[in-house]
Amino acid sequence: MKQNTTAANKAKRHIQLQVPADVYKEFRAFCLDEDTNMRAKALQLIEEYTYEKSKSKKKVFLEMSKAEIETLYGEATSKAIKEHHAAGRFTTHGDEKGVYRLYPDGRKEYIEGYPEGNKGG
Repeated sequence: MKQNTTAANKAKRHIQLQVPADVYKEFRAFCLDEDTNMRAKALQLIEEYTYEKSKSKKKVFLEMSKAEIETLYGEATSKAIKEHHAAGRFTTHGDEKGVYRLYPDGRKEYIEGYPEGNKGG
């Protein structure tokens, strides 16, 4: 028999836990001291834990400072360069001498640039 799967049914999920007896007794005692329902307290703890984990896991890009964004981009760029070198491909960089290809073995090969008047097509 197919069960009804409406949005109201999907809003909540039931979980069943097998809790060691000593932990159960301690938790029950704490809830009695706080005059709190055990299920309500367990749900509160799950919600707080989930909120903290999701908050620390990702930060909204628009809420980041300039320094955080630069750090994020820098880490992503370094990772991409390492992946390219690990795959045996060169990456292109620039310094005061000009533009160069950096090969996985550390070798630099400078690229001949176009004269100022001949750029573009």
